[in-house]
Amino acid sequence: MAITSVKFATSIGGANAGTYSPDQNPNIGTEISKVYDGIKVKKSLGGETYTFANHESSRRQRKLVYENISEANKNKLVALFDLAKGQKSSFFYSEDGFAGGGADTDKNFLVRFVNNKLPVSETAYNVYRVEINIEEQL
Repeated sequence: MAITSVKFATSIGGANAGTYSPDQNPNIGTEISKVYDGIKVKKSLGGETYTFANHESSRRQRKLVYENISEANKNKLVALFDLAKGQKSSFFYSEDGFAGGGADTDKNFLVRFVNNKLPVSETAYNVYRVEINIEEQL
């Protein structure tokens, strides 16, 4: 699944995407994983393995790294993090810039930050590196 234009917004239709989306895309090779977090595995003392499924739904996770971005673009990501209050609130993420008006469910997701910390580092004068981890909401 190719990412054409990463955007963040407050609604599935892409409202406020310009406020919270940097002008450049994240690095090529973003990390995409799928997690079945309702399945637990336990091993008995005798070596037998048992699995328990509280639920069998999965969620997608994304790790997006923005390198060499301007202070204005960094401020957009910080504003998104402040809007969501870390992990508290969810927001919308699109891999095609909300081109389908929110109708393309394969590229538009309701997501939440994975961490309550946003790693931001200044790599040169007014040039930043920001790494965000998000996961799809069920």
